[in-house]
Amino acid sequence: MVNAETYPPPDHILRDLNILLEYKGKGNCTARIPVVPAVCNDRGFVQVGVLAALIDLLGGVLAAKVVHPDWIATAEMSVYSTQRATGNEVVAAGSVLRAGRAAVVIEAQVLTREGRAATPGTLVGSAVATFSRLPHREGNLDIGEDDGAHQVAAFTSQGAGLRGTLLDKAGLIILDERAGVVELGMSQYVRNSFGALQGGVVALMADIAGQCAARAAAQKPVITTDLAIHYLTQGKTGPFRTATNVLRATAESVLTRIEVLDRAAGDLLVAAAVNAAAVA
Repeated sequence: MVNAETYPPPDHILRDLNILLEYKGKGNCTARIPVVPAVCNDRGFVQVGVLAALIDLLGGVLAAKVVHPDWIATAEMSVYSTQRATGNEVVAAGSVLRAGRAAVVIEAQVLTREGRAATPGTLVGSAVATFSRLPHREGNLDIGEDDGAHQVAAFTSQGAGLRGTLLDKAGLIILDERAGVVELGMSQYVRNSFGALQGGVVALMADIAGQCAARAAAQKPVITTDLAIHYLTQGKTGPFRTATNVLRATAESVLTRIEVLDRAAGDLLVAAAVNAAAVA
C-alpha cells in the first residue's frame, strides 16, 4: 500500500485533497475526498479535473498491486459525468477490469454522499483508466502485492491546508481565457513519484483550459462534464502550457481539444485531451 508517511511529500496536492484510500483486496479499492469550496468550480460543483486526480491515485494503486514488483504509469483516462458532483464527500470505487502483460485497465464509479454514511450514495459519474506496465527500477514506490489484506492510507495536509482554491495553490495561471491557454510551473507540490508532472494535475490543466475556451465559444458559463486524456510522455521540466482548439460549439455544449506542452523541453507534447463542456 502507499505509505502516506513517505509519499507524497508534506506539501503536495494529494495531501491538500485529504484523500482517504481504502484497499479492500482482490482488485477493489475506494478513494474519497471531502467536498470543500477549494475543489469546486464557480458554479459550486467539484472540478472534473479533481475527480480525475482521485481516479489517477485510485487506479494507480490498483494497477501497481497487479504488476508488483514492476511499476506503472498512467497511459489513458476518461472521466464521464452523469450529473454534477456536490454533497459533503466524493467517493470513487474502483476495480481491475483487465490485467495484461503490457497494461492494466481499471474502471470506477464516482458517487457523492452527504457525510460518511453507510448508504451507497448518488452516482454522479464513471471512469476508465489504462496504466502501462514498466520494469521495476530502484526508487519506485513499493505498493506491495495483493495479499487480500484490508489496508487504509490517509493523505492529510499539514498545517492550515488549502487557502483559496486548489488552482491558486498549484500555481495554475490563466494566460488567455478565450484561447484556453493556462500555464503551470513545476514544483514539488505537483510532482509524482517519478519527479514528473502528476497525472491528476495534467487533467486539471486540461479541465480548466477546455472550460475557458468553451465559455468563450458558447458565451455562457458552461462547465466541464467529460474529460478524456492520453498521456504521451513524462513532463519533467516546465513550465507547462496548454494549447486549445474548439472542435464543436452549439448553444448548449462545446467540445475542445487540449494539448499540454512542456515549454522548456522544446514544447514537448506531454498529453492530449478532449474536453466536453455543457451548461450547468
